[in-house]
Amino acid sequence: MNRNAIKLFILLLLISGSSLDAGMVKNIEAVRPRIGQSGTTVDVSIQGISLADPRQVVFYHPGIKAIDIQPAESVPRRGFAHGGTINEEVRCRFEIAPDCQPGEYPFRLLTGTELTCIGTFHVSPFPVIDENEDNNGYSNDSPETALEVEGNVTVRGQLGNGSRTDLDYYRVEGKAGQRVSAEVDSARLSDRHYGDSEFDLALRILDANGRVLAANDDNSLHLQDPFVSVKLSQDGPVFVEVKRSIFAPRDTLYCVHIGDFPRPKALFPPGGQSGTVQTIQLIGDPLGNSEDSITLNSLDSASKTINYCGEFPSPMKFRNSPFPNLLEDNNSKVTQVESFPVALNGIIETPSDADSYAFSAIKGQRLHIRVFAASIGSPIDASIKIIALDENGNLGKVEMELDDSPLQDHDIFGTSFRGGGGLQEAIDPSLIWEAKQDGQYLLEIHDPSGAGGPTGVYRIEIEPPRTVVQTSLASATFDWTESTRVSGLAVPRGNRWTVDFSLPNGQWNSIPGDYYLVAQGLPKGVRLISPRVPSKATKWPVQFEADESAKVEGAVITLEARPVENSQVVETRCQQNVPFINHSGGNAWRTVRTNQYIIGVTEPAPFTIEVDQPSVPIVRGGELAIPVRIIRHGDFTGTVSIRCGNLPRLISVPPPILVPAGQNECVLQLAAQSSAPLESLPLYIIGSTVRDDIDDFLGSGHIRVSSKMVSLEVAQPYLELIAQPESIRRGEIKPFVWTVRQLTPFEGQAEITLLGLPKGVTVMQPTPVINKDSAEATFQLMATEEALLGQAEGLICEVKIPIGQQEIVQRTGKGILRIDPAKVTP
Repeated sequence: MNRNAIKLFILLLLISGSSLDAGMVKNIEAVRPRIGQSGTTVDVSIQGISLADPRQVVFYHPGIKAIDIQPAESVPRRGFAHGGTINEEVRCRFEIAPDCQPGEYPFRLLTGTELTCIGTFHVSPFPVIDENEDNNGYSNDSPETALEVEGNVTVRGQLGNGSRTDLDYYRVEGKAGQRVSAEVDSARLSDRHYGDSEFDLALRILDANGRVLAANDDNSLHLQDPFVSVKLSQDGPVFVEVKRSIFAPRDTLYCVHIGDFPRPKALFPPGGQSGTVQTIQLIGDPLGNSEDSITLNSLDSASKTINYCGEFPSPMKFRNSPFPNLLEDNNSKVTQVESFPVALNGIIETPSDADSYAFSAIKGQRLHIRVFAASIGSPIDASIKIIALDENGNLGKVEMELDDSPLQDHDIFGTSFRGGGGLQEAIDPSLIWEAKQDGQYLLEIHDPSGAGGPTGVYRIEIEPPRTVVQTSLASATFDWTESTRVSGLAVPRGNRWTVDFSLPNGQWNSIPGDYYLVAQGLPKGVRLISPRVPSKATKWPVQFEADESAKVEGAVITLEARPVENSQVVETRCQQNVPFINHSGGNAWRTVRTNQYIIGVTEPAPFTIEVDQPSVPIVRGGELAIPVRIIRHGDFTGTVSIRCGNLPRLISVPPPILVPAGQNECVLQLAAQSSAPLESLPLYIIGSTVRDDIDDFLGSGHIRVSSKMVSLEVAQPYLELIAQPESIRRGEIKPFVWTVRQLTPFEGQAEITLLGLPKGVTVMQPTPVINKDSAEATFQLMATEEALLGQAEGLICEVKIPIGQQEIVQRTGKGILRIDPAKVTP
């Protein structure tokens, strides 16, 4: 590679790097500490960028309240991979309720101008202490220097990035017959948006002689986060060792829960019927299995995955379903299923075990069959098949066999990262099955990977397909980073904001007709405005409008679908998935998942965007100019970025237009392809402030508003122009005739321009004009001696049609012109 090539390569890397930096800017980069005990008040620091004027911390779930919210005076600037930056800090106190369940609590910070990207905090049931490792980073890296802990406790620790591997040891005084448990939160605890294997930790319990009593790296319950539990055989100290699975030159925050708490590996049955008290077995604890009971809330419709907390530091997943439980019959090879809906529960107890269930079905009967195994922490990779039985009960044809399923078959949408992002649901089967004949069938479940064992629990929920509307906010726009530009719900007082909600299809019945979207839980003075949603829509704009008198506050909301034609109650689900610990080319290690949305009312924006209802449609193959007005408030003179809201791909929109100080208008030119659907589309325009230090690709650090929604009508062209192949010689003047096919009458005269002529061929003036009665349009062509010889294809006519006060631009036709040599004079 020569020197110039090397310089060019380095320049390209710098350009690429700068675009990555611009793309990964988020409001919240760090929350410290990461965990606190229920029933306590914790001083918390929220660090990132564009956090000025903090007003409220809004949690998705009850249990934590933020008080004393204040900006920090001075914060040293820190940079992270892919553009993450910390130069601002908010300090507050989290009041954690005594009955706050352990686990993760996502939140957003509302400032005077923004609603930030998602942040998280964790809750432990145990007292929380800090490792307090000294500056050399190796003060407790051996059993001799281990930090002594007593009782059930949560230690906030850190593995350093020094030249030698950092090990952390904790000492526990044990008694014979006592249980010692340790559980690490690392990947689950991380708030890093970009990272890798530094969060993959390993855990061991050692006796005083260094003998390993228990060890774990990965597991089916917590994936990369290890846990161990052991029954001691003698008195004496034992040591909990936390280390990385592989060396990584980065700091890693973690917490380790240590004590004598129970640590079951599975619950059986892994679900129960809503409105009942379900007795469960806790399986896999070193002191033996035990029993407990769960009181299940009544459900109006769909099943839910809930958290069972028990006496351990992190919850276990449990299904709450509105239909009855059926447990596998251990005294029979086949368990009989009498009716649907039903939830089948069993254990694949050995590597070769397979469980079978017999049921009756009629031809055409459709059933939604969904397995819960890996998705609830079971070690098995379940596979199912349905086999038809003949009239004598003998096995016949296998009608269905399924192992893994894509995430959308598990009602998970908007993740936007590769390979399912490490979500365990992807290896659980889920499908809609339709019986091909009347008769008896056998449903069989097994694990082809051979991971069956005492904790190999599963649950198969079977019911007729439901009618569901799913709403989803897509979170990722660049390298899976959350984008407040496309999913943020910050609404300035006296203004509007609009986002497109995805309405993805899944394994359910679609709503039969059009419907409206209604918001539940909006702050006072905020309204949802959304046009009637077509039943087949997969994406739809939802606009929020705040009164000038609305209070600056945030709220947790949900969306509900209400059919237009009838009063049918439709199940509506809400979902947002935010990936964390991303790395280019691979899966995200974890995902923050919510079933609600957060909206925030901010202080008034410095400008408003206005657009008028177009008086004419955009036609197939045509263009339409959309004038946009910017109303500036106060002394605001900043540049405003103007872009069109999302439209179908067959409607082309221009890139963002920057409107500088002194200008208050611009025009967005839309173009419809010839195959664009004939329909009425909601249209809105977005305006954003502009910052030199932060790109507006993801939205952090910008104030955004939108115009009111108007209707964009896509219509048939007014006319078509058709031409037969023509030829012209160099030095010749010749007419080129196009046939006019009238489609929609119009008043006045339309100008026509011929586009695509080769070099050396021009149209002589005057160019043709036509009206609603014209049958032909003729261009007088002149070819010079420099005209390029050969055939020119793709000639097209641009027609400007005056409609009222606007002009419709339409392109039509496909002409061919051959340029021949000049005629030779004898």
